[in-house]
Amino acid sequence: MTTAVLALGSNLGNKREWLVRALSLIATTPDIYLTDISPVVESKALTLAGVDSSKPSFLNCVAEIETPLSPEQLLRELQAIEIELGRKRKERWGDRNIDIDIITYGDRHFTSKDLVIPHPEAKNRAFVIVPWYLMNQKAKLPGVGRIKKLARKYAGEVELN
Repeated sequence: MTTAVLALGSNLGNKREWLVRALSLIATTPDIYLTDISPVVESKALTLAGVDSSKPSFLNCVAEIETPLSPEQLLRELQAIEIELGRKRKERWGDRNIDIDIITYGDRHFTSKDLVIPHPEAKNRAFVIVPWYLMNQKAKLPGVGRIKKLARKYAGEVELN
């Protein structure tokens, strides 16, 4: 079994309901065991051009799971959940009803055509770091270490929701 950290986000429709539905599907997927969920935070939309206040804000949370699945198998299961919930991939970093990313997979570093672990942008994302820290104050990001300093740095960029 490996402990993995997932980040979930939504900025379309009933955002909280999308998070709840995604977490429910994660929790009921064979070989994925949901062990913890962070508080929900709200953040401004991040696009390829940067923060865009004209776009709908996101609700985000982080979840911890235990799984015997490989990183690629886990990615396929999470993408199947996104598809089941109606996720449409129209543009990179565009608006979406649900997004589920693998942030860490144990202490492993993993790279394939479709997946990089730890998530290469996690350390730069307040909407990942702050809820993760609120869930686990001893959390460590492989290659970075404890996220406590990052959480303090980013604390003003998200709001508890």
